[in-house]
Order: sequence, then structure tokens, then C-alpha cells
Amino acid sequence: MKRSPSPFSWVIALLPLAALSACVSSRDLAIGEDCDDGFCERAPALAPTPDASTEASTRELTNYCASNKCPTGFTTCPNSKFLCDVDLRSDPKNCGACGAACPQKGAGAVFDCLEGRCVMRCERPYLDCDGLIETGCETSDLENASCGACGNKCPETKPCSEFSGSTPTCGCTEPKSYCANAYPTCQDLRFSDEHCGVCDNACDRTGGAGAAPAPPNAYYGCGLGQCGSLKCEDGYADCNMDLGQPESDGCEVRLGSHENCVACGDNCRAIGMDCVFSTDFEDVGLGCRCPPGQNFCGISTTEPFFGVCADFASNAKNCGGCGLACPGVTLRSKGVCQYGTCKLECTGRWADCNGNVDDDCEVDTFSDPQNCGGCGITCDIAAGQACAGGRCVVEPCSGEVAQ
Repeated sequence: MKRSPSPFSWVIALLPLAALSACVSSRDLAIGEDCDDGFCERAPALAPTPDASTEASTRELTNYCASNKCPTGFTTCPNSKFLCDVDLRSDPKNCGACGAACPQKGAGAVFDCLEGRCVMRCERPYLDCDGLIETGCETSDLENASCGACGNKCPETKPCSEFSGSTPTCGCTEPKSYCANAYPTCQDLRFSDEHCGVCDNACDRTGGAGAAPAPPNAYYGCGLGQCGSLKCEDGYADCNMDLGQPESDGCEVRLGSHENCVACGDNCRAIGMDCVFSTDFEDVGLGCRCPPGQNFCGISTTEPFFGVCADFASNAKNCGGCGLACPGVTLRSKGVCQYGTCKLECTGRWADCNGNVDDDCEVDTFSDPQNCGGCGITCDIAAGQACAGGRCVVEPCSGEVAQ
């Protein structure tokens, strides 16, 4: 059955123009390319019907030719680099019309172009609780009136003070207690030397009047809510467990060594690793690190080692060797390390067609007619064929209407 003619029947073809030559014969409809309505798609084989031969002999397919006309939603703006390279439905610089830019990011508010309209969203910790775009994201999720979400009001006895994962919550989780003058505000009153038993009760590290001098590398602190308990200084441990006994040698072991890394007997060398204080902000801290297959990059003259452990085959900050960093994150890409060589992982419409990491992902595959939908996929340049949304544009050839 013929479809009603449409004066604007051009669409975005799924194949380059060279493939459209297959879309000219009705006998190819069932097993070849179906170009009805301007789309060339593989059609499944159809079971024959009694009048199939009659229908096939009378039905005609429309020939489609290269077009420089923009499909619905696309246009060419005064500052365009290519024909039809602006999608008015999603371009925040041309949202709904050329030059109609969405507001810039500010005060936690970010504007996206959705279906030709600028829509606001909020980035943590900001919230839009009044629903007014004029005031932006006016509220923080750290406030008592909106702890973690709009309308989540905390009582005075349990203010917004602690995180459960990445979301703030009212009050403190057991066994911690809320201390108004402390930072952080949630404290474990059983062992906090500054808040022992109750908030703001700091212990005397010397033990106070009449207390015996603390043994080496030890001090008097809070234990089970009471001051006066002997504790080890940071970085030391009582491995022979004689602290508090007569003639104790105190906290005799310095932690941070390969044999006693974070605790007594934490022997890193026994498991083929080193005691390393990692300076990588994604995995900072002391521990047994650099298992077989990883390399240490940093300072290693004393224990613990300070630096990072890296697999030179895949670590983007140490790709192929210490300090050999791949390009960082841009609006178009991020640098990745593959088998010890830096590559670009392009985002969205962008592609690295020349293989040069120094000029980023340089090709816009949504609109470049010489790289339409991917590197090297060429539209009919001589005919002025446009590329829109990563597809070469076609329309019914002159004098034809879509069937």
C-alpha cells in the first residue's frame, strides 16, 4: 500500500550513499535493503502470500539521493563548521534556536538542553527545594532543614552531622555521640582523648598529679570512657603486650616497617610485598602494597616507602614507567593506558582519527561529512551531502515522492 506523500521526506540514512544503489528494485524488498521512508535497513524474509507476486510487481520503491537539507531538529547556525551540525534539541549553546545558550553553571546549578528547553539540575551538596529556577539550587543538603534531601528536618538533639555513605544523616550512628564543639562532630566517647566519657572532656596525657611517668612511646589517654589509660603513641605498638605492667618497655615496636607494617606481625615481605604509605589520593594510607606485577614509584630509602604502586601496562599516571602520565580528562576524552602506551578514550560524538593524543579527540563524527558516524566514513562530498547526528542525509530524488 502506498503511503501519503510527504514534502519533507528526507531522513538520515543508516548507510553511506554508495550503499543506496541497492535500494532501487521492489524485488529486493524482502531480502535486500528496505528504503521505505528514506531509511535503508535490512528487512527479514517474508513468507509468500497468494498475491505476493502481484503486489511485488505493482509496488515501487523510492530512490533516495544525497541531500544538503537538515533533518528535523538539526540546523546550520552562523558559527557552524559543517552543514546541519547543530541539534537544537540538545545543544546547550543553541537550545531551541541558534545562539539561545543555556545559563552557565553556578552555585551548584547545572543547565542541560533537553528537547530544546534549558533544564536545571543540582550538583551535590546543593538542592532546589523551592522549585524556582530564578533562585537556582538555593539549599545545601548539610543543613538541618534539608539533611540529605529537601524536607528532611533534623531535631535539635540530632542535628545534621554525619554521613551514611555519601548522604548526610540526622544525628550520629552508634557508638558515636554528637559533640557540638568538635570536628568531626560525631565522637566515640569510649576512646576519644578529647571527648572521654562526655563531650569536651580532654584527658591529661601525663596522667595528672601522682601518676607515674609513662613508659617509652606511651601516654595516658581515654579507655572505655575513663582517662588514665596507657596508650601507644601514633606509629608505635606494644607487641609484647606488657604495657601497664611493672618494668614495661612501653610501646617498643615502631610500625611502618616491612615486618610490622600497620600492626604487630603484619609482615609484608612474607607475602611478597612492601610496607608502603600510598600517596595516591584514591588509595591513600599505610599498608602492604605492590604485589607481584606492580612496580613501586616514589621514595624507598626508609621504611615505610612513600609513593604509589603501579602496573605499568595499565596505570594512566605511570604508563610504561614511573611518572609517565597519560593526558587527563577533557570534555572530549580521557587518557587511558593500554599495554604501556597512552591512548585516548573518546566520549560521545568525538573520535581520535589521527591517532595523536596531543590534539585530543579532534573529529566530530556527528557532523563531519568526511567522518560521519566514525573515522573514514565519507558522505558524498561532491554533492554537498550533509552529515547530521552521525548519518549521511538523503531525500527522495528529484521528481519522486516517498512510497
